[in-house]
Amino acid sequence: MITKSKKFWFSTSVAFLVTTGFFSYPRALRWQVEKRLPPGVQFRSASLNLSGVELTGVSVNKGWVSGELDSVTSDFGGKNIKITGGSLNAYLDTRLRGEETTSSQKNIQFTGLSLTVSYHNYVADLKDVRSDGRKVCFSEAKLRVPQVETGTGCLDRESNTIIVKKVSARMFTSWGITIENLTANTVTYNKNIGKATAEDFAAQITFKNQTFLVEASDTTVTTSPISAETRTIRIKHSWLSPGWVTLEHVKLSGEKTWDVIAANSRVKIDPETLTVSGSESCSTWISSLPHEIKIPLLDTIKMSGSTSFSIGFHPKPSFVLKSDCRATCNSVPNLRKPFTYSTYTPTGERTQRETGPGSKSWVSLGYTGDMPLAVTTMEDPGFQRHRGFITQAFFNSFVDNIKHNGFLRGGSTITMQLAKNIWLNREKTLGRKIQEFFLAQTIESCYSKDEIMELYLNAIEFGPNCYGVEAGSQHWFKRDPGELTPVESFWLASILPQPSRTGPPTEHSLNKIKSLIKQLATNDRIPADMLEFIDDDVGSDPEQPINP
Repeated sequence: MITKSKKFWFSTSVAFLVTTGFFSYPRALRWQVEKRLPPGVQFRSASLNLSGVELTGVSVNKGWVSGELDSVTSDFGGKNIKITGGSLNAYLDTRLRGEETTSSQKNIQFTGLSLTVSYHNYVADLKDVRSDGRKVCFSEAKLRVPQVETGTGCLDRESNTIIVKKVSARMFTSWGITIENLTANTVTYNKNIGKATAEDFAAQITFKNQTFLVEASDTTVTTSPISAETRTIRIKHSWLSPGWVTLEHVKLSGEKTWDVIAANSRVKIDPETLTVSGSESCSTWISSLPHEIKIPLLDTIKMSGSTSFSIGFHPKPSFVLKSDCRATCNSVPNLRKPFTYSTYTPTGERTQRETGPGSKSWVSLGYTGDMPLAVTTMEDPGFQRHRGFITQAFFNSFVDNIKHNGFLRGGSTITMQLAKNIWLNREKTLGRKIQEFFLAQTIESCYSKDEIMELYLNAIEFGPNCYGVEAGSQHWFKRDPGELTPVESFWLASILPQPSRTGPPTEHSLNKIKSLIKQLATNDRIPADMLEFIDDDVGSDPEQPINP
């Protein structure tokens, strides 16, 4: 009996100890784990396995980082940590440097994590964050303000380089410039050297109520020093050209002022006053023009001299232009013999017409009557003094175009109009105006003022499908240009801005011209003896067309 009693009590004691140990194990394990965890970390349960400890339902609140984690596994030494699932909020501004050093000494891996990162005024949300220790990757990321979204991306901790497959932004504003619908592909950024690259990007950029479409390829940006370089950049705006304009090998550098090199030309940009300026030889400017806004003829003309400019927007518009371009005349087309150029029918159909000395419809200057005086007075009073352009006319057009938010005027001289008519198209664009500027100086280099006037009167449009002064005077007055009265000559000159949209002359329109001639003579802008040819009679029905 005694023996059986001892066995009973021994068995009972063992069972008690085993049962007590079994039920107290979780509490003991929790106690051991909690001793080793840093402050601000709690968990729902813990379990042991052969490789270490696994915690589930982990809550983190360490000041700079907080959130809930599904599972955290650690080896017994706490050097290798794996996090699976959950979400965290990280406030990098409050992260202590000591904590960063401690974290970098551990091998922390994670997968399936949602992460919200705050740094200064920026907040970013990252999904499916994962790491193998060296790289941290995510399936997508969103910056809240400004609104920027990315596709998959990875951060290489060793090189401190982030690579993102695609970046897009809805809208943000900087330096008074609004950027919308930005997309960029294969973007990299190295924090150590402050360098970013993008295979290509596209955006809609709005400045001074003008919207540009921009595309670029192989772009590199550095932050110290500030610089940017792109292999090609394409710009689309109706002021420049109907289609895209391409600039090759564009470089930007500087901080307070920016130096921009495109092709062979250099310009300076002052972002504070929004002033663009530059000075180069005429041949350098021409060689740097994008091919979309440069006719082949310009590449064959040999130029000397230089051109400098400065265009500003703040605090008020400013415009300075100086140029002394001179062409080598044997590189310029010969306009002293018949040549063909493009004309347009009233429906816009493009045709070819012959003009030049010796051509069928050519009228020599001595047989054009008062037309030279009329067109210079109405179109270009400074014709005899300028060398193809007038800076003040450009400035006035610049101000008006900004004010009316459109390319309304170009400040063309008679020489520029001649260049446009015989060599260029009818597009009202800055690209065409730049070509006119250089081509006008080309003409002025090789032809006299009388020759230019003679070419002008024989080439331009004086009515619907009426090219040349002979066709115009016959169409409207059934007379040769040398037989026109001063009033008829000035009326014919007055329709030049819109010759194809003009109706026939009426008593009313001719009387307005009479009043204008009297005022011009009074102000000594035309000879006073022209008044001898002016009568004051008004027809019975001033609005009826006159039948010559």
